[in-house]
Amino acid sequence: MKYVYLVIAAVVFVIALLFIRTSLPEIKEAELVDDKKQDIKPLMSHSNFTGAVIAQFFYVAAQVGIAAFFINYCTEASTTISNAKASYFLFVSLLLFTLGRFAGTALMKRIAPNVLLTVYSIINIILLTFVVAAEGTFTVYFLMAVFFFESIMFPTIFALGVKNLGHNTKKGASFIIMSIAGGAFMPYVMGMLSEKNTAHAYIIPLFCFVIVAWYGWKGYKATGTKAAD
Repeated sequence: MKYVYLVIAAVVFVIALLFIRTSLPEIKEAELVDDKKQDIKPLMSHSNFTGAVIAQFFYVAAQVGIAAFFINYCTEASTTISNAKASYFLFVSLLLFTLGRFAGTALMKRIAPNVLLTVYSIINIILLTFVVAAEGTFTVYFLMAVFFFESIMFPTIFALGVKNLGHNTKKGASFIIMSIAGGAFMPYVMGMLSEKNTAHAYIIPLFCFVIVAWYGWKGYKATGTKAAD
């Protein structure tokens, strides 16, 4: 089993190196705002921003909770799945997450980000419904598929949330990043629900994806900005 974790660590290390070697342009305050169109409205008046903070809180809660209880779910779903095999399934799930990020980026060239966010959220709601309500080894594969469809959510919510914030962009980005605190709260709630059956705990991420779907459907709309933009 230890070799699975070594491979996971190696994959994460390679991805980290790719990010380090990727040249990202520095965004200066002057580039964010056109003096003639400077938005003087307070940050909290931007509905796409406030919605993003909420959606990101629940998305990260779902992501952390799904991974945290994954091995327990697998071993309870079937007596043929050992901890070692469940760890291997988790490794494959993380690979699906990585592939999903690249696939989602490609799809966004043809599909609006908010639309893809909504569709992926609905798919995860359906998958988690089977995870919660159904029984059998096949439900593990549904849970693994969730990793693929959740992969584009964090960056998509972030991008939609900071859109048209003008001089508030940096401050807004900070708040959206801080909303990852959801990952610290929801697993605790899932832990209480999992005392009798781990499958019941996945009701929490199912609900979280409902919030994310709402954001992709309506919450992303920037009603707090000028129509001239």
